[in-house]
This record gives sequence, C-alpha cells and structure tokens, in this order.
Amino acid sequence: MLRAGSGRQTKKDQRHDYSAAGRSALPGKPANANVPDIANASVPDTLAALHVNPDIGLTRAEVDARRKEHGYNEVARKKGHPVLKFLGKFWGISAWMLELIMVLSAVLGNYADLAVVGALLVINAVLGFVQELRAAGVVETLRKRLQVSARVRRDSSWQVIPARELVPGDIVRVRPGDIIRRT
Repeated sequence: MLRAGSGRQTKKDQRHDYSAAGRSALPGKPANANVPDIANASVPDTLAALHVNPDIGLTRAEVDARRKEHGYNEVARKKGHPVLKFLGKFWGISAWMLELIMVLSAVLGNYADLAVVGALLVINAVLGFVQELRAAGVVETLRKRLQVSARVRRDSSWQVIPARELVPGDIVRVRPGDIIRRT
C-alpha cells in the first residue's frame, strides 16, 4: 500500500499489506509465495487455498489442528500490574503541573501549599484509578453479555458456535440483518 502523494511505503503500511507479494497473511507467520491473494480470489480458489470441502466444511480434527496453529479468534487483552497502573496516574500533563507546583512550593518554603497540592495529586490519582477499575469491570460485564456467535458449516452440518471458536477455513453463513463486526 502506498500512501497518497508520498511515493514510498512506510513500516505501518508494510505490516498491513496482506497481498500475495511474499508477505504472510498473518503477522508473525512465515511468508508463502504460493498463497493466493484471498481478498481478490474467487470462492473456489479461496476454498482450495484453505483446503476446505464446501459440502462438508471443516472436520473436528481440522478445526483442532487450525486452532492449535492459529489460536482463538480473539484479540489478546493486556493486563498490567495494578501498582503500575496506579503509578501511571502520576505521569501526565496535569500530574506534572501539580508536581512542579509541589517542587516550587518546597523551594520557596511554602510547606502548607506543598501539603495541599500533594494531597490533591494523591486524591486525583486514587479517584482516577478507582474510576478506571470500575470502567474496566463494566466493559468486561458487557463483553460477557454480548457474546457474538456465528453459523458455520462443520462436519456436513450447520452449527452455531461462539465467534471466538472460528478458525481459518470455516464456511460462515451470513444472512440479511446479521451484524458483521470489522476489526
């Protein structure tokens, strides 16, 4: 992918160019020059490239092998250590301004101002941390409630499975009105 007007390809563009020009369709996977450009290929060519029989779909053994190779269909969640998240509340423009005021108050000998601004800084960090924890809890609850499912052809029959269980090569049935999430 070339950026308009730049005439050169950036590293970000290279990471997201999944064409058959020698790069892998999956980051971190070895490139295969024989892999067709699936986005532009016909349905029979795509099924052949993914080694899928359209009448049967994938078998249980194929699903297990592909899941072992590619993992679950989900975005990995990074969880940081709570202490580091709390300490991160002291890093930023507003925290730096309060810290600068504290340093100036200490240099000028205004210890009452130093204590008040220090207390404000700590209270701000605690409130921000607690609010972030609550928001993360709400997001996790919504994530559990809004489980997305997909209709796939496996072992010669249509099955409804959690979208997390999809693997490369699954034949997915999409009907009018179905919501397709872009990620």
